[in-house]
Amino acid sequence: MARSEGGASPSRSCGITTEQRRQLPFCLAPAMVALILALAGVARWAEIAADIGAALRALANAKIHSNATHSSISTVS
Repeated sequence: MARSEGGASPSRSCGITTEQRRQLPFCLAPAMVALILALAGVARWAEIAADIGAALRALANAKIHSNATHSSISTVS
């Protein structure tokens, strides 16, 4: 296997440190923030929808039970 001059591996020959590789380019940072905020917003809307669904189910169940108790009372004329 051929090595570059000085024995350095080709990936380190540019002088870029590992820390610099981990950092996002400045132009991508706002896009990442926007993506994270959008995903957080979607998660919040999903949570709200689940809460509304649970409330509607509870209301429907209460109406069903209410109708069942009223229907058992018969009025005989």
